[in-house]
Parts: sequence; structure tokens; C-alpha cells
Amino acid sequence: MEKANDILLDSNNDLQVVAGDFVVGESLLQEVGIILQMSQGELKSDPFIGANLTTMVRGVQNNEKIKRHIETQMELDDKNYDEIKDFLKTNIR
Repeated sequence: MEKANDILLDSNNDLQVVAGDFVVGESLLQEVGIILQMSQGELKSDPFIGANLTTMVRGVQNNEKIKRHIETQMELDDKNYDEIKDFLKTNIR
């Protein structure tokens, strides 16, 4: 998978600015995090992207179903789930 470079966000999803300039760097995990935080329909350019995790967790809590849903979301954005799955942690009780 090609490395993605973009403007970086901090832990509060605010733009990172150093000396008046935006911080640019490798952004793959940041992009994954944004997709996981979004609900479908929030992104006008691609209304199918958005993991709806809040809704899923409030419903039937099935780790395998959530994993498959996340994998599908990554594929919609041309990301390889197998390359990022080790960075994701599912904590469903």
C-alpha cells in the first residue's frame, strides 16, 4: 500500500500547526481513525463511507460482525485491512 501524506490532526482532531504552518506527514492511520469515527452519510463525496460504530456497539455486540464491517469500510476507501488490522483493537463486552 502506498504511503499517504496529508495534513495531520492532533488527538482532538484539530489541525496540527507548528510555527504557523500545517504539519504534513504519513496519514494512513489518521484516515482510518476518521473513517471509524464517521457515520455513513457524513461525507458528501462518498456517503457510503463511515463505520457507524456507535450504532453498532449500541446494538448487538458481535466482534466478528464489527470486524467484517470495518474491513468493508476500509475496502471502500481502498485501504488494505490486513495491513492495518494490527493497529486496531476491538473492545466489546
